[in-house]
Amino acid sequence: MAQIAMTRVPMVRIGVISNAHSKRNKMSMREIHALLADHPQVLHRSFQHILELPSCLAEMAAAEVTHLAISGGDGTVLAVVSALLNDSPFKTQPCLSLLSAGMTNVIAHEVGQPGLPATGLKRLVLRAEAGETGEILERPVLSVDFGDGRVIERGFLIGGIGFYQGTQLVRRDIHTLGAKQTFAAKLGIAWSILKILVFGPGPRSGFHGEDIGLTIDGQAERRDCLMFLASTLQTVLPGVAPFWGEGPGRLQLTTIDSPPRRFASAALAVLRGKPKPWMAAAGYLSRRMEKLVLDISSPVMIDGEKFEAPASGRIIVTAGPVMRFHRF
Repeated sequence: MAQIAMTRVPMVRIGVISNAHSKRNKMSMREIHALLADHPQVLHRSFQHILELPSCLAEMAAAEVTHLAISGGDGTVLAVVSALLNDSPFKTQPCLSLLSAGMTNVIAHEVGQPGLPATGLKRLVLRAEAGETGEILERPVLSVDFGDGRVIERGFLIGGIGFYQGTQLVRRDIHTLGAKQTFAAKLGIAWSILKILVFGPGPRSGFHGEDIGLTIDGQAERRDCLMFLASTLQTVLPGVAPFWGEGPGRLQLTTIDSPPRRFASAALAVLRGKPKPWMAAAGYLSRRMEKLVLDISSPVMIDGEKFEAPASGRIIVTAGPVMRFHRF
């Protein structure tokens, strides 16, 4: 009689790190605690301050967690990914899954668990412990070197000038109205576009350009730039994919010159990543590369977090290494 080979499913140990201040975590905490009570084998650690994150990760590593769920917004994901790449306590990097629980969830929208944190976590626990790997999504991480002694920052999206100014506008005018999550981000984009259309760049709109240097895979140029946005993600928000450059590079960069020409006709095309034939000559550019060197004096945003430019103005952005996410 032929013997049937038995495939042994590797033991899975699931850990969850949550940001206690994340809005969706607060709203879902009762459901999350009920789920964790039903699954006591899942290790959960919540932090109040980002400085507590290293000890949370060390506990996860000591417990031999094989699948790590991150429950928070883009800032939390940025912090965890940076810690795992810069100084990981794990002998073998755990599988990663993202739960959308923050004010902004750009990364989780593309590679994370759909739905509320408790819903996504329940699906993850049931399927991962059943031996499923889920849908595996790989994305290169941005490595951002400020060249002034700061650690290498990791993330998936970096933007500046109008992108930074628009982020401040959203937090001042939109979040105070109670709008949150994707709705707030899309409303903020519409509000920013309207202010530029009505008032143009200047103090009344709150948007103004800056002369910056861009060195793209070794080719240097200077531009009076209203906005720049670079990412290794395909989309920024559902339905918002402002990249259309071609080529083999993993890092995508879109820039808009200042003052913006024919902005009313270009705005929607930029957001959809579907340029019109005249847009390149008018200063709407999208390109792909592996390395971007910025010469800039104003702050930049990395995955929703603000970073001051170094005194030299020189910021080096490269694509890689690749992170793997599991979506169930």
